[in-house]
Amino acid sequence: MFNKCCELLAKEKIKIAFFESASAGYLAYRFSLSSYSGDILIGSLVSYDLRVKENTLHISEELIEKYTAESMQVTVEMINKGKELLHADLYVACTGLLKKGGSETPEKPVGTFF
Repeated sequence: MFNKCCELLAKEKIKIAFFESASAGYLAYRFSLSSYSGDILIGSLVSYDLRVKENTLHISEELIEKYTAESMQVTVEMINKGKELLHADLYVACTGLLKKGGSETPEKPVGTFF
């Protein structure tokens, strides 16, 4: 599936960039394995730690405190801020709850992915 996505992106001359948290670079890694990676992959930033979100992507502490680092709002902001760092046609960002002890709630249990 990844290679087919890469093939379609290359055919349309679409460049892609990733801003990953919970996936820790896995998506960019998988796209890099394709023979089309040199044609489509701009780069990736892994912001697994909050400090990377705040200091590199410049996501406000207030936004993170209001919604948590694992939220749709922060995931969207990762793209908005990431566009200043990497210039592509298509952006992918993801955050999520992988283990207990984070920001889980009954509405947002462990395993939730944005």
